[in-house]
Amino acid sequence: MNRFSSLIISILLGVLPAVAQQTYTMTGTVRDAETKEALSFATIQLNSLKKNDYGAITAADGHYSLIGLPAGTYTATVSYLGYQTYIKEVTIIKNTSLTFYLTSSATSLNEVVITASESKGITSASKIGLTAMKHLQPTSFTDLLELLPGSKASVPAMGAANLIHLREAGSTSEAISSLGVGFVVDGAPVNTDGNLQYVPGTNQFNQARESVSRGVDMRTLSTDNIESVEIVRGIPSVAYGNLTGGVVLINRKQTASPLTARFKADQYSKLFSVGKGFRPTDEHNVLNMDLSYLDSKVDPRNSLENYKRITSSLRWNADRMPGHHKTMNWNLSADYTGSIDDTKTDKDITLKENRYRASYHQFSLAGRWNLKFSDTSFIRALRANVSLSQEINETTETKSVSIDRPMAIPSSTESGEADGIYLPYNYIAKMVIDGKPFYVNSSFAGDFAFRWFQSTHRLRAGLEWAYNKNFGNGQVYDVTRPLTVASTTRPRSYRDIPARQTASFYIEDQVKLSLGKHRLYLEAGLRGNTLLHLSSRFAMKSRLYLDPRLNLQWRMPAFGAQKDWFVDLSGGIGWLSKMPTTAQLYPDFKYVDVVQLNYYHNNPDYRRINLNTYKWDNTNYNQEPARNQKWEVRLALSHRGNEFSVTYFQERMNNAFRDISYYRTFQYKKYDVSSIDPSTITAKPDLSDLSYVPDTLINTFTQSGNGTRVRKQGIEFQFASQRIKALKTKITINGAWFRTIYSNSVPKYEESSIFLNGKQLSYIGVYDWEDGTEKQQFNTNVMFDTYLERLGLIFSTSAQCSWFSNSKALWNNGTPVEYIDNTGTVHPFTASSAENAELQHLITNYSAAYFDRKTIPFAMDINLKATKKIGRYMNLSLFVNKLLTVYPDYYSGTQLMRRTSSPYFGMEANLTF
Repeated sequence: MNRFSSLIISILLGVLPAVAQQTYTMTGTVRDAETKEALSFATIQLNSLKKNDYGAITAADGHYSLIGLPAGTYTATVSYLGYQTYIKEVTIIKNTSLTFYLTSSATSLNEVVITASESKGITSASKIGLTAMKHLQPTSFTDLLELLPGSKASVPAMGAANLIHLREAGSTSEAISSLGVGFVVDGAPVNTDGNLQYVPGTNQFNQARESVSRGVDMRTLSTDNIESVEIVRGIPSVAYGNLTGGVVLINRKQTASPLTARFKADQYSKLFSVGKGFRPTDEHNVLNMDLSYLDSKVDPRNSLENYKRITSSLRWNADRMPGHHKTMNWNLSADYTGSIDDTKTDKDITLKENRYRASYHQFSLAGRWNLKFSDTSFIRALRANVSLSQEINETTETKSVSIDRPMAIPSSTESGEADGIYLPYNYIAKMVIDGKPFYVNSSFAGDFAFRWFQSTHRLRAGLEWAYNKNFGNGQVYDVTRPLTVASTTRPRSYRDIPARQTASFYIEDQVKLSLGKHRLYLEAGLRGNTLLHLSSRFAMKSRLYLDPRLNLQWRMPAFGAQKDWFVDLSGGIGWLSKMPTTAQLYPDFKYVDVVQLNYYHNNPDYRRINLNTYKWDNTNYNQEPARNQKWEVRLALSHRGNEFSVTYFQERMNNAFRDISYYRTFQYKKYDVSSIDPSTITAKPDLSDLSYVPDTLINTFTQSGNGTRVRKQGIEFQFASQRIKALKTKITINGAWFRTIYSNSVPKYEESSIFLNGKQLSYIGVYDWEDGTEKQQFNTNVMFDTYLERLGLIFSTSAQCSWFSNSKALWNNGTPVEYIDNTGTVHPFTASSAENAELQHLITNYSAAYFDRKTIPFAMDINLKATKKIGRYMNLSLFVNKLLTVYPDYYSGTQLMRRTSSPYFGMEANLTF
């Protein structure tokens, strides 16, 4: 053997052992196959022929990491309670990233899930997957709420803002109900706190279209690019803040997918969408693109009222492995949403040029970065999110105004005495509301993990900062041609309103503890919130508001003869806070114009109106964040694919937002015009030539504050059966009983509308009783869904029942506890006051039936939905809501009430290439 051969053999003998000892890492995520939800604490085992076994448990975000794997072929076994065990052969020859999708034990591999499923997590939540959304055939996000316990299908109401109401009986005008629900899209919160698009003094019909300080208008949310939705009804993680109710988590499509197109038509609307997800370079980069367009008639019989929406999105998702035992994910998105809400009159029918038009354009950019470390390290993940959003909104109202008597308006924008002007009998008024709210949301968070005795801890900590500023021109109109002759507002530029900034932090410990075969899961966290750069006059200045939250789940060991019964018992308590919006922090100035002289002459040159204008800052500097206490208990049972859960909850809020009342007095001069001779006058009356007497007015006003008490309680339940093989049918039953009370939590000031001797009553009543309403309802939904795989057919029939709904006014005696005269002096309201000729008018007299409970009895709707696969590329779907109805007549007092309904139907085609 020569030296060269000896050298080669030596190198091989040195290199081969090194190669044999080289190891690799396998990382990834375990998710629900339907909802794509990350499954925490799932078990992964790798077994090889060499008897080498490796194992890991997923973290709270579903992530796992297996290190030190020699090259070879392994059998991967993934298991999770309530899901079918997944087995797959895996070959390891390099660092590998692999995601496992588990199918719920309630479904088989050839089954589809077309209803919302109850979360198996630590708090009450509904999971809605892509298949369920497709079968539902939604027009906007509003339609998805039908799948929640206690909810029913509804006819589209695209002529008004669509606001969310969770765990609530009946409908309400209380803004906190929808304002307190947070929306999060791909990890970025949807911020609407800078919205100032309202027309002051407009009619109630147009007010319904506005969503200022009322939360997210769900008409603007398309469902065509959504992969899954989770609606948390219980106590959310402290990672989600600035809310008092629940949180809606929307995950959009981020994976490669074929080209899809959707066409939908019903009595109200036509919808078109197209989307595609592809890998432009390699398997580590995915680009998703989608576009949708909706044209909806508010009333099918009226083509003059419609709502249009267009949405488009670009989303890039990339995965990298920058180092050993590390994975990195980037997600960038660019989105546009535009909508037009339009109402006009037919000039062939009326001469009035009335028109209302609201346009909404939102451009947003978002970036999300996630760095994951090995499951053996203390630092498990670092995350950063940044989102920017610019809205360009314009609301225009044009109105033909006609008056039948001389009317005058003020022209001054400052406090003091000044002459006003008389309006013409007919004119065209136009107001433009120009709003340009700009939003920034940023956050940085980290996950940390360690073991302590028998428990596993996953710490989450994060910082958040949010900014919004409205750069619009605000309310632009001619003050001499107001929309309403009784208008008391003045133009205001939104640029002058200070920016609103919030800062938050949170820390949370997710604990898993094994006690024999029992499993305990604990989620305990604390969130802190504060408003930045407030004036020193605000009570919230430099104050930190803390929200502690706690959730606990006890997963009992399987029992029964075949160990196929599973029981989970969960509970939680938490405090949630919502900061005031820009409109609530910085309201318009308040103007009161008191007429001192109103002299009208047939000659316009001789007319004169003089007013004393009062202007003041209507900001409530004592306003606080609305704060809600929630608690719930939940029992979940599972047996051979049959699942049942029931939840009892309560919510208590004492300081929800509302307009609270107060009073002010106004001194003015009451000029005497009896000395003016209209036949000899040659100019406008000179005030110095007129006598007057001083007088005082007292009136009530409102400002944003914390004046609502909210009480909620209820029971939610859901049963989902195993699919009956002989019938290919699955039965789902859900429902809820809700009881909701909204009432005053602060005294109320009210002025009387009574006129005595030609003069309004100059007293204010102070009422310290719960002015409010209690409502209850009990709804159920029974759905039979059938899946015929060979025929490619899915159809479902649901019976949505409202067993009862009722309401009653909270009792009060209508008597004030105090009254205030026009000097501002407060007096107790006594028995003698009630007999006074003037003060007795401050007492509200109610009829005997006013406080009776009004009940609407049983009603039922039968709805039908069907989806048929045609060939390789098309799915054809149709739906008919209220196909059959049961609406018995009933009596309200002595009046017979008859109820009617009309079917709502439509169809759509889905193409996949």
